Amino acid sequence: GPPKGVGVLTEWNDERGFGFITPEDGSPKVFLHIKALTRAARRPSAGELFFYQLGADERGRPRAEDAFQTGLGQKRAPPSMYGFCRWLSRRWIIGLAVPLLAAVFCAHVVPALAIAYLLNSLLTIMFYKTDKFLARYKYWRIEERDLHVWGLLFGWPGALLAQKQYHHKSSKVKFQVVFWLCVVLNCAGTGFALKAVGIQNLNVMARQCRHLIQGKN
Repeated sequence: GPPKGVGVLTEWNDERGFGFITPEDGSPKVFLHIKALTRAARRPSAGELFFYQLGADERGRPRAEDAFQTGLGQKRAPPSMYGFCRWLSRRWIIGLAVPLLAAVFCAHVVPALAIAYLLNSLLTIMFYKTDKFLARYKYWRIEERDLHVWGLLFGWPGALLAQKQYHHKSSKVKFQVVFWLCVVLNCAGTGFALKAVGIQNLNVMARQCRHLIQGKN
């Protein structure tokens, strides 16, 4: 039979009963007419994920046949790149290991903190953007717990930017309460460490760790 296609209904004219599916594989848009829906399908709306048989009209243009949406509660494994981001979001150790290594090899805590805030913020932005995509197209999501942990591990500036840029998680009250608690804990913990131990003492500790790694006395 004809190959199966998967894509998002990116255009839909409900009055005229037709629209266009944008395939996941990047191939040209596929025409969808309401008469091409299976009996189990719902009335279409833009943004829904569709499965379909790929056919062609009399002029050879791609057309969907036997089309239907995912079930209302159905989730799918995400595409490889988004799946990797989802996997990476659970590897919190990276958020600690990179700044610690930076502190050791820079032998100075200030650039290490700058690297921590910059790198983890960039990663956190990527995780928010990925989760927005996964939510929209009914894939398995990034856990809220993981987003909070990255915010706690110096990534909260990036989380703030992502919430504003992608309008994601910004209006969910419970999420925001925990998010701001993580911001306070990060700032308080960082400030306490710098004040209680002292920047100079932290720098000495970093140099000693570097010497141990390099095998120096």
